[in-house]
Amino acid sequence: MVSEYRLRTYPRDLALFVREHWQAVDAGHTDSGSLPSLSVLEHIISVCYQASLLREEGRPVRFRLIFLSPDRFPPDHVPPAGLHRLLFRDKLPFTERELRKLSPSVDFYSSLTGLWHDGKSGLSIWGIVHSGPRWAQSVHGGGKEFQPLPDSLVVSVTNPGRITVNNGSTEIATLNSGEIISPSMAVFDSLWIHSEFSSIVDEELAFHREARKRAKKPWAAIGPDFFGTIKKQVFMRIIGRIHSYRHGGTLIFIPDELKEQFLSENPYIKFKYRFVDEEPCRRFRTLIVKIADALAEFYGSIENPEREVGWTEYLASKNQTLSRLDESLFEWAHQVADMTQVDGAVVMTHRLEAIGFGAEISGKLERVDSVAQALDPEGIEIQKEQTDCVGARHHSVYNLCNALHDVAAIVISQDGTAELVKWNESNVTLWEQLSPSLIEV
Repeated sequence: MVSEYRLRTYPRDLALFVREHWQAVDAGHTDSGSLPSLSVLEHIISVCYQASLLREEGRPVRFRLIFLSPDRFPPDHVPPAGLHRLLFRDKLPFTERELRKLSPSVDFYSSLTGLWHDGKSGLSIWGIVHSGPRWAQSVHGGGKEFQPLPDSLVVSVTNPGRITVNNGSTEIATLNSGEIISPSMAVFDSLWIHSEFSSIVDEELAFHREARKRAKKPWAAIGPDFFGTIKKQVFMRIIGRIHSYRHGGTLIFIPDELKEQFLSENPYIKFKYRFVDEEPCRRFRTLIVKIADALAEFYGSIENPEREVGWTEYLASKNQTLSRLDESLFEWAHQVADMTQVDGAVVMTHRLEAIGFGAEISGKLERVDSVAQALDPEGIEIQKEQTDCVGARHHSVYNLCNALHDVAAIVISQDGTAELVKWNESNVTLWEQLSPSLIEV
């Protein structure tokens, strides 16, 4: 379905969206009393929006704000197991100016500004909540346990006009460039992504189950979603790392049946650096299967041999073997991100086997003059856009995906925006919502 117009939205629209979807993020169990009235919510979002447009001594204004009474934070707690509360002796007015002045000292990754409505003096800033930086792995990927934020309104300002609203640690929506984007639009969670890579996940599970059969003592069972979740975390880490370089980059994923063709001269891509086809290129699969094996072994027991474990148990585990494997996995992700820093793309198979980098897409491919912008994860509703205003990096990827319909690519711009590109139905289609909205911080 093609949409002809895209209407712009503003803080009031975001407030209405948040009110409508507040309880849904926690399957109806959220305490809606932690959400202020619509007028107060709109005011909070509006002030944060205006603050996002300011600068403090030449620096952008970035902050996280939590709307919760200070007595909800025990004074003896500290990160990473808890949240460290610091009360101001004198409360501050909730204004754009105060948020701007305070933002450099309340680091985005480590702390939040505390806000509450006491019914007498109205909204006021009561202090600082130190969370530590581990929460950011929910955005950029990671395997360390951290203290989630309590159910409450959390507003994050990351860029001018870009406001993300959470219920505690669960994202509800982001206002960006006049659009409201919700996590339900994230393509990594779409049905077609799961379908596209289901056979590969089945292979990984089969490798693990063979190892489980050979084990000399009972292993727990690995949940079916574990491999997909850990891959998503790794992609978030790669994209976040590339974004931090402010250089941009391209990741190209080819079907495994095209591997031999791409390892030699071909009409689509010219490599500057091509790898020898050996196990280190397949290290990602080796690591995630080893992680599944170690996780199943650690939680295995004679009393409950069929216990199913997954991502939650992985985060909670204190096992040294898992810690070392986790570090190795994310070092692999960093290495992939580092390879994007030279001109050209990084090329991998759908199994995430490394083929090479510094890859230049042929300029002889048929030029794509328009693409479909997906407005939902499945690409059912789209909006046609001309490509005459996009850069060479994006255009060359569009041309490649037009020539090879089974190829997918992730393109990260210098400004940090990321999009997934693939042929869908009868169009080269792009999805801009790849992961949690704070990934562009």
